[in-house]
Amino acid sequence: MYGYTKAYDDAIKRGVNDPGSYFWWLDVETGNSWQTDTALNRATLEGMVDYFESITAGRKNAEGKAAGVGIYSTSSQWGIIAGTVPSGSSLAGLPSWLAGAKTLRGAKSNCSLPGLTPNSRVRVTQYVSAGLDYDYSCI
Repeated sequence: MYGYTKAYDDAIKRGVNDPGSYFWWLDVETGNSWQTDTALNRATLEGMVDYFESITAGRKNAEGKAAGVGIYSTSSQWGIIAGTVPSGSSLAGLPSWLAGAKTLRGAKSNCSLPGLTPNSRVRVTQYVSAGLDYDYSCI
C-alpha cells in the first residue's frame, strides 16, 4: 500500500497533467531513504509499479510513444536496495535505465548489459561528461 500511495501522490497530488500518458522512471538510489530489508523495498517498488501500470496501460503520449514504468539505478545500488527480484514480481521485465558510465563509449557498451530485473532490457544508459549527466538511448 505504501508504494501504491506514494505513486498516486506523485501522479495526482502534484498536479501532473494527464499522468497516464507518461513513462514513469522509479529512481532507486542509495542516496534516497530505504529500509535495510530488501523485501520491504521491493514491496514498496511493486506497489508503485502496480499504480503506474494501472494508469498507463495501453496509453501513449502526444508523440505516440507508449506510456509505462521502468527502473532507474545502477546494478550495485539496485542490489543493495532491492536485492534479487523473483521472476513473478511486477518488477520483472521492466525496462532499465542504467546510470554509472563515465563516458559515452561506456554508456553505449552498457546497453548490452542485462537489465536490473529478470527478463528486463536496458533501454537507456547514463554517463557523465564535464560534470553533467547525459543519457544514451539503447533502442
